[in-house]
Formats: sequence, structure tokens, C-alpha cells
Amino acid sequence: MKRIWQTRQLGSVLRRVLREEGLERGIREQHVLQKWEEIVGPAIAANAEPLRLRNGVLWLHVVDAAWRQELSLMRQELVTTINTTLGENIVTDIRLR
Repeated sequence: MKRIWQTRQLGSVLRRVLREEGLERGIREQHVLQKWEEIVGPAIAANAEPLRLRNGVLWLHVVDAAWRQELSLMRQELVTTINTTLGENIVTDIRLR
């Protein structure tokens, strides 16, 4: 019997496997943490470190109260910037510590 091989791009196969195993969201969330400075710029990155991102909630460690206040006022703008930069809605809320 003659076999018919179907060729697929490795990327599409990996995405399917990650989605089936429930790992796709975790990988997208890691992109936010890895690209933090690129997304928010050096000033914010120097004063706010991303600690974790789970279920759409990004936790940031902020260096002082002044920056905590500033970022609190920018919270929705940051969410929009992150999601727009990455091209998908990954972050729904930001919590500051």
C-alpha cells in the first residue's frame, strides 16, 4: 500500500499540540515577561518589575510609592499597550506591589 505523507509546518503542529495540552496561554503570558522593557520602555521597566502573569492578571513589583501611584493611574493604558504590542488580549488587569 502506498503511503501519502502530509507535510505541515512545524509551527502549526506545535501550536496545535500546545493548545491541546493547555500550554498555549502560559507561553503567551511568558512573552509579556520576556519583552517587558521593549513593551513599556526603559523608564517604566527600571521602576516596575513584572513578577508573574496568571489568568490575565499581571503582578508588578514597583520600587517606590511615587511610581506605584503613577502606574496606578496608567493601569488601563499599560494593559492596552501590552495587548496592542503583542497583538492579543493577554493582560486584563495589573496589580501593584
